[in-house]
Amino acid sequence: MRVLSFIFLVSISLLSCSDDEKPNFSNKEFLEMARRGDPDLKLILPKDISQTVVQCGDYEPACRYGLKVVVKKVELKALFYDEQKNALKAAKRIEGYVSRNWVLDDVRGEPILERFVTEYLEAKKASEVKLKD
Repeated sequence: MRVLSFIFLVSISLLSCSDDEKPNFSNKEFLEMARRGDPDLKLILPKDISQTVVQCGDYEPACRYGLKVVVKKVELKALFYDEQKNALKAAKRIEGYVSRNWVLDDVRGEPILERFVTEYLEAKKASEVKLKD
């Protein structure tokens, strides 16, 4: 009887979970996922510690930090957000892709990148994701 109760509770909780309820991807998790798709992936680093490679103020809401990444010889921007709802809002504004708390910019119209982010980073076109209240 206890086993049945446990299975019932687990199945109810799994059915009630939405994308917003999944935990954020950490930097390490996201990088590991990306490296599965392209082991030669490169991060573009600033030349000086006082510089940034992505201006978070260019996005609304602003990201916490951004990275430039070269995937299969094509560059994209990966933007980290603390909250998934802010990531989705930003992705919708730029008509980009979203993967939980990450926004992927400069992907749209690049078939190699579109395939990469959907297959390896669990990303979706922001226009296909609904905002939760």
